[in-house]
Amino acid sequence: MCVFAFLQLAQMLLNSIGETVTGLFSLAVKWCDGSWLTQLLLMLRSHVTVLRTLCAIVCHLLTTQADTLSDCHAHALAAITVHWNNYADCSSGIRMQQTGTVGQVAKTLPLASYILESLPLSTTTTMSFSLLFAVSYIVYAKMISHDSFTDENRTLADQRLATPQKADECVVIPDHIAQLLSYLGPRLIRDLRLRSSNLRSGMSVVSYKFSSVERFLSNDTVRSMLEQNRLSFESWVRKEIEVVDEDDLSTEWLCEYYNWVVFTRWHQLQSVADAATPRTYFVGVLQALAHAVLDFDTSCRQPQTCCCRHNKTRQRSHLTQNGRQNIFSFLQASRC
Repeated sequence: MCVFAFLQLAQMLLNSIGETVTGLFSLAVKWCDGSWLTQLLLMLRSHVTVLRTLCAIVCHLLTTQADTLSDCHAHALAAITVHWNNYADCSSGIRMQQTGTVGQVAKTLPLASYILESLPLSTTTTMSFSLLFAVSYIVYAKMISHDSFTDENRTLADQRLATPQKADECVVIPDHIAQLLSYLGPRLIRDLRLRSSNLRSGMSVVSYKFSSVERFLSNDTVRSMLEQNRLSFESWVRKEIEVVDEDDLSTEWLCEYYNWVVFTRWHQLQSVADAATPRTYFVGVLQALAHAVLDFDTSCRQPQTCCCRHNKTRQRSHLTQNGRQNIFSFLQASRC
């Protein structure tokens, strides 16, 4: 078979998986047997070229075309990743090299870890996609989990006690997924900052292409995980400073969100104790903001050893003008 034929076959598989999972979500199915997808992925181990082509398409879509994808694509990619993460044999031990971003060294990761760490967060549209991916991951994992639902924070002894007879009976939710939920949810949907049980229209900047994410946010499992495994304040600042384009997100929206993060301590400072006085805490916030800007500026001046991403120079220019500018402006306003 030629390369084009393998691409067509892999795309057909991805579309079929997406249609099936989207159908299950639309029917609000509480539980289903996920072995159909496990067996399909295991079967592809005997067709290595097709499996590798599918992996390449998944990674390509996530890293370069997330803003062009549909809800159905997000559902398919999340479901496949659940199985690749939960049952390593499904991906035949395939590993991917993650291109080093600004100030970071390239590293090789298992396929599922690569996918999770590559979820795009550079614009409001790609954040919307990644939020839909995260909630789809959680809802699908719960759907196939046979009520044995856990996360990565369980002890080794607990995990041994929960070791299933079948691969899908115990599905682990990676910390990265829970962190994305607690980061992106309140950033894009104002009502989540109020911990409201009802999401009102007009209180969200989620891209219209992925507006179905709000339906998933009413899921009890998703809402219960919203406050788990939050990012540290320092990690939150690093993510905010790397935003490339806010897609015309208003200054008022960002200022309100930044103030909410700081005053509610949604993302806790690692360098300051929880019981610290407000004055001590806010001094720590200002220091973290200043250090993040300085570290970013320093890393941007360092020569890059990898030029795999053809648009890295353009992205770094946008980074300086957008994410860094937003954080720097917030730092200046906070000092006044």
